[in-house]
Amino acid sequence: MRSHGIEEKEGIVIEKFRRLSQEKKEVFLDFLEFLESREKVKAWLEFDEWAINLAKQKGFYQLTDDDVARIVSDFRSNKS
Repeated sequence: MRSHGIEEKEGIVIEKFRRLSQEKKEVFLDFLEFLESREKVKAWLEFDEWAINLAKQKGFYQLTDDDVARIVSDFRSNKS
């Protein structure tokens, strides 16, 4: 595609999509879902990396799941 504005590109995609066979439309939609899922995975990986780095900075990285559960339980019981 040439350098059109994003709206023009969307229009071109829609026009081309309408000309596809039903089978190719399904493939195209599957591909779009794949791209969307990659974005979600990327966002989660970025969040995980941030959380791990924060835990290291704060000295929490050595805590186990049991440690975290105990801390949360203690916090909740002291809050009541």
